[in-house]
Amino acid sequence: MLKILSTKGKIYDIASMEFVKYTKLITGITPEIIYEDDGESDIVVLGSDANNEYVAQKIIDGDFTGFNFRYGTDDFSIRSAVINNRKHLFLAGGRNRSLLYAVYTYFEKICGCRWFWDGDIIKKSDSLPIENIDITESPHFIYRGLRYFAHRGLDRFQAEMWGYKDWTQEIDWMLKKKLNLFMLRIGNDDLFQKAFPDIVPYPADDVRENKTEYNDRTTAWSLKYRGELRKKILDYAFERDLMHPDDFGTTTHWYTPTPQEFLDKVNPEFFSNISDDYNEKDLLVWNIRKDKNMDNYMTLADTHVKEYGKGELFHTIGFAERLFSSDKTMNLRMKLYAYRKTMNRVFQKYPMAKVLLASWDLTGYYTPDEVKRLLNELDPERTIIWDYTSDTEYENNFTKWDIIGKFPYVFGIFGAYCSQSGALGRYDIIEERLKIAKEDKFCKGMIFWPELSHGDSMLIEYFVNNSWNPLEKNFKKFLNDFCNDRYTEYADEMKKVYGLFLPFISLMSWSWHPLEIFCNPTFIMKWVWEDSSKIGSKEYKRKGDIINLKENALGIFEILINIRTENKYVERDVYDIARVVVARYLQIALHEVIIDLDKFKKDGSNPEEALKLLENCIKLAKLMTELLRQHQDYSLALTFDKLYKEAPVNPQFERTLKENASCEYNRTQVFEHFEYLYVPEMEVAYKWAKDCITKNEIINISPYMKQIDKIKEKYFNTPFADMKNTTHTQKNIFKDISHIISNLF
Repeated sequence: MLKILSTKGKIYDIASMEFVKYTKLITGITPEIIYEDDGESDIVVLGSDANNEYVAQKIIDGDFTGFNFRYGTDDFSIRSAVINNRKHLFLAGGRNRSLLYAVYTYFEKICGCRWFWDGDIIKKSDSLPIENIDITESPHFIYRGLRYFAHRGLDRFQAEMWGYKDWTQEIDWMLKKKLNLFMLRIGNDDLFQKAFPDIVPYPADDVRENKTEYNDRTTAWSLKYRGELRKKILDYAFERDLMHPDDFGTTTHWYTPTPQEFLDKVNPEFFSNISDDYNEKDLLVWNIRKDKNMDNYMTLADTHVKEYGKGELFHTIGFAERLFSSDKTMNLRMKLYAYRKTMNRVFQKYPMAKVLLASWDLTGYYTPDEVKRLLNELDPERTIIWDYTSDTEYENNFTKWDIIGKFPYVFGIFGAYCSQSGALGRYDIIEERLKIAKEDKFCKGMIFWPELSHGDSMLIEYFVNNSWNPLEKNFKKFLNDFCNDRYTEYADEMKKVYGLFLPFISLMSWSWHPLEIFCNPTFIMKWVWEDSSKIGSKEYKRKGDIINLKENALGIFEILINIRTENKYVERDVYDIARVVVARYLQIALHEVIIDLDKFKKDGSNPEEALKLLENCIKLAKLMTELLRQHQDYSLALTFDKLYKEAPVNPQFERTLKENASCEYNRTQVFEHFEYLYVPEMEVAYKWAKDCITKNEIINISPYMKQIDKIKEKYFNTPFADMKNTTHTQKNIFKDISHIISNLF
């Protein structure tokens, strides 16, 4: 019987148990783990000669030629050998995590297993093949990672909703995909309480912050428990040799506000902020020209290192999204000063650390020349531009920064925004720019920052494929393999679906799509009544594109009507594709309603088409309600129920969750939102539009906005337990959706 020869140490225990787990799943046999060679069995040997004495002896004796990876790196080898008529399979890596890469790659490439964020696909066999194997792999990029963000909403998409079991599954999947870094940017947790225990107490577990929309940071679980959970998550990751950066510098933001007790007792002075956002005191950046404020920011960073981190990698957002002066020159001086001040402090305390400098501010608030000026004063030995916006359509991107071939950076994909909780990848832009990054020795990594962590299964898989060996496959080959691997016997049908679906993906992009309008009919009234300047730019003229895709949409739903299966991957992705198509039609149709009503306002153009289109939007939104109702991924009530399985839940959190997930920025595709909020709001907008036509003028929206406020309050105050949730047949839904789409324009 095959046995596993391991050695002492936590990573070897983990690797051994994973090898046992997947051997049993494949063959039904549980192999024995041994630490001394019995001289008889065929064996799988874990570890290199640097840490496994058995391997060292075989190499010294000349029985085994050893490995050809670089020690201390993420390289790994899987090599078979016959020694004294016994079969040996050696799995080893250059460092701890790459031993796990070797284990998972063996089961993937040799045994036919497949790893996805939502589960494993296991290929059954009577035995494990351990002969004629010689695999050595080395990553193209040093850093390969994911960033998890602080928005709240559905459990599937929002990392802050996850419990410990969810996180262990996610971390295991990261290792199966040979990633080595992740970032938990999901709030302060209890950092202030640990850093300033005499100033900031833990809040009561049953109170709600006096804020609204996504600025309400009331937590589901107690802050103390969130700290304990964060510790457990990071301990689990560090045991597996993953990297996690510690935040430092001017960290104050909407997701990391300053506690009121700190403001009251410390009374930090603030930098001015002339931008529209972040002007509340708890969101203002402390004036780091005052040493006490800089010291306090560093205390937070030191506390994170002590309680949760390692002090090896640090991450900073700088003065992200802030404007301190209307004078552009002065504003730049202030931003550069902040980087100098904060980075000098972290390098003094942690001289061996590297700093990851976030790109969000560089893309959105700097000019290319200003970025070049910043790069000129950064140390390339200790600083990496952490560019998670490499796929932007904005002119200001890494190709304009004079960074290529000159300064370390990473290539990043930004899966956003929350309001587009579906497929968004601009694969053409990604591939064009990834070719540049692949050939550039100064590109040190590839990262993915999705605002909804599991919003797009195909884009996730595309990222992990390219983070290890970029552009090994062109997109056509990738898509073919993705369908074969994920959908198995349903691959051919899903390839047809994706062929029709791909044009819908490229209709929207995070860097230019009109995010505010998604199922938010208040904008129909506000923009026409108050601010017509927002209407008519190129972003909103997409009617022709969507009309040209009508046959694609009808073709997709014709296939989906007949493809329903018990295969969970097909089932999940069928709903994802359907909801994205419907969302595209809703978004573009609602824009067209705005444009038509604005024409009516300006020149008396016939508004009847706008009214008819809005009526069809309501019908389509009702069908979206039924579509989302059928899959548990899209129920906020189920997400709320799941929170209780992890730890006691703040009874005030239900309203916070509803507001966080339905505010203007985060309007996601949630069943309860459509049922109790979006559709009723659309009906109010329809009544307003009809009243305007009856009176032959655009009338004041105030009474109608009050009706919408009542709809929101009713939804926010109605417990999930009192909301109905009946099921409908998928076949009728898809047929009805096709009918509405065919008559929409």
